[in-house]
Amino acid sequence: MEPARGTHPTPPALARELVEALLGAGPAPSLLDPACGEGELLLAAHRLGIAAERLHGIEIDPARARRAERRLAEHGAGAARILCADALAGEVRWPGGTSILANPPWVSFSGRHAATPPTALPSLNGPWPSLHGAFLVAISKHVSNERTKAAVLLPSSLCELERYGGVRRQVTAQARVISPPRELGESAFPGVVEPATLLLLGPRTSNDPASPAPWSTTRGSELLSALAAHPRLPPDCFGDIGVHTGNASAQLLLPPESRSPAALPIREGRDLVAFHLSPARRRIRTDLERTPERRFRIPPLERHQAIPILVRQTARHPIAALHTDPGLFRNSLLAVRPPPDLDPAFVVAVLNGTVARSAHRLSFLDARQRTFPQVKVAHLRAVPFPFTRRADSPRLHDRVAAAVRSFSAERGGPSAEHPALRRALADLERAYELSEDLVATDGAGAASPIRSR
Repeated sequence: MEPARGTHPTPPALARELVEALLGAGPAPSLLDPACGEGELLLAAHRLGIAAERLHGIEIDPARARRAERRLAEHGAGAARILCADALAGEVRWPGGTSILANPPWVSFSGRHAATPPTALPSLNGPWPSLHGAFLVAISKHVSNERTKAAVLLPSSLCELERYGGVRRQVTAQARVISPPRELGESAFPGVVEPATLLLLGPRTSNDPASPAPWSTTRGSELLSALAAHPRLPPDCFGDIGVHTGNASAQLLLPPESRSPAALPIREGRDLVAFHLSPARRRIRTDLERTPERRFRIPPLERHQAIPILVRQTARHPIAALHTDPGLFRNSLLAVRPPPDLDPAFVVAVLNGTVARSAHRLSFLDARQRTFPQVKVAHLRAVPFPFTRRADSPRLHDRVAAAVRSFSAERGGPSAEHPALRRALADLERAYELSEDLVATDGAGAASPIRSR
């Protein structure tokens, strides 16, 4: 059967993991899946010893509801109760005293792939309404009213991104996150690239705040806590001011051999690797007129020439280089203008360093996506620095900056062998004064030891 939009059958191994997580949080007298589909979660619960008469499911699609009933009956769980109804409809009552197992449909009603929301769907307030958000709010209300528990499969973005803060606030007003969400990655559902997370909820206590704060995982929490007190650069040091070619790319962009007097070199993301910016591979017309049908943005050349550092936007962590032979650059590169007190070469070293890379990959969902990972302006504003004034460590600052400039200036591009830069970066890591046993695990699962002073 072809899945409806936003619905993805739960693989049996993942269904078992969800049930085990719920049962591991304490006894569950009876279970409800409010978006049960063809009954995979209920089957997993039955296989783990939950009696059929304690299993309940609600499914809006009549064909899927019938399929769930047949599958449960075929596996000796014919006493399970399946209700064909809209679980989010106000008149539909969820069985009392039930703990929740759920893999609700992942459907957003905002953004470039937005679906049209049902007019009666509750809990759609906030800047990023979604069906999975509405289900999670309804589940948290049930957990609060019935004093039970819930194990829910969700897109990881709901746990982390600011746009879902309204949903998180509604959930934590009624329930609490029992333990840090369990990241399942992008391979949890075949054919789905959105990272998945397993969330456990329980009843609130009097000490639990209602908060839109991200629901962080345990991964790297010690490192992030240790870095919390380190300074950041002022927010206005970073910007997305690159050329946006809009819907006129084919008319604007020219090959490098073009000699049109109105065409200028333009850098793009692929021209930048750590510590090195290659010559422009393309040129861009500056004489094309904008019209209502032809939309693009080319900032003044002088504005781009004043930017000393560029950062690649499509990457799993910050990748920075000095803006040598400065000129125009596309919006696949972000702009950095550090305070006058800091040498841009020193800032490049911090952005390319192990600490910044680990903190970024631990902090932001975008960095852990295999498909189209992103570095954004907000991410750069969160990069911890060992210090943000040269006066705090002038010798280290100057030595690191000199090593970066030497490395970046090597003819033909920098080589992998550069002992002075390796030593400078090691000293830069030690300047964070992190404990010897602190190890950061990045989004790919590779361990990087953070050395101490």
